[in-house]
Amino acid sequence: MSRVEVPPISAVVRAWCPDWHTHAMATSEPRLAARVDALMTDAWVLAAFASAVNGEPLSEEHGAVLGAAGLAERVSEGWRLRPDHRAELAGRPDADAFPGRIGRILRQAADAAEGVPARPDGDDDAVFTAEGRNSGAQFGEYLDLLAARLPGVGGLLRSEGLRFLDVGTGIGAIAAEVAARVPGARAVGIDVQPRALRLAAAHLAERRLDDRVELRLEDVAALTDAGAYDLAWLPLSVIGTAAAAEALPRIRGALRPGGLLISATALRGAPEERGTRREAVLRWRVDRMGSTPWDAGELAARLVMAGYVDVQEVRTPPHAMALVVARAPH
Repeated sequence: MSRVEVPPISAVVRAWCPDWHTHAMATSEPRLAARVDALMTDAWVLAAFASAVNGEPLSEEHGAVLGAAGLAERVSEGWRLRPDHRAELAGRPDADAFPGRIGRILRQAADAAEGVPARPDGDDDAVFTAEGRNSGAQFGEYLDLLAARLPGVGGLLRSEGLRFLDVGTGIGAIAAEVAARVPGARAVGIDVQPRALRLAAAHLAERRLDDRVELRLEDVAALTDAGAYDLAWLPLSVIGTAAAAEALPRIRGALRPGGLLISATALRGAPEERGTRREAVLRWRVDRMGSTPWDAGELAARLVMAGYVDVQEVRTPPHAMALVVARAPH
């Protein structure tokens, strides 16, 4: 078998920019090659970490990568993730989905690097399903947070016969979470992707909730239900700007008087995050995916303009989605 040579990143940069070394020597800025090398190394460390969370034994080379990054330790049987990292991952309901999520983000980054348009439906069914299960578990955490922070939410989630609208239902895991936790609750999950509804039907049947969740191939921008729901969920990550603008008044009309809308955006808009590298990357990812680029402040302002009342942002843990809640007027 012929040997595959792995060129150092400096060689890659030299081929692209032959005068990089002369330029770097003539300026006080960090050398381009060194910065690219550091970024490339970070990407490989992330991949190494994601592939280690399943607890399988690590090769010497794999473990050494994580050890050098402070993420793993050498034990008698070889390398393994640090105990504090293992404990944190074990306590999360989405631990099984973590490798797939990191892989998906790295594939999206690779597409961006090569100028390939974003592929919103590019995940295979297994990854799509794992992401959906994670979304359902995360939504359960959001409900617990809102019940603890906002008057009336706890009572709403104990209301037998609650009606729930799940926009961008995916595999139906969020609708299933509400149906499972609220006695007698019924939900409607809408999505514009036939594949999502096919996977949702299977997921709901597996959880024996298919008789309490109705699935529709429907765009929220064309929603015509009136006064039908006590609770609705609108994640901006699954719809474009035009659809989101149209969705706000339509969901308000679909809610019963006093009904609650929970909306979410990845762009928190917190003062301490503005202008940071993380926020800039999030905004680029949102733009590439064609999602709605409203931060929490803009989302709240648009809800007020759309006629909602009691609009407020609910603080979430750092790096979590920002939640903005609002009610339909009485």
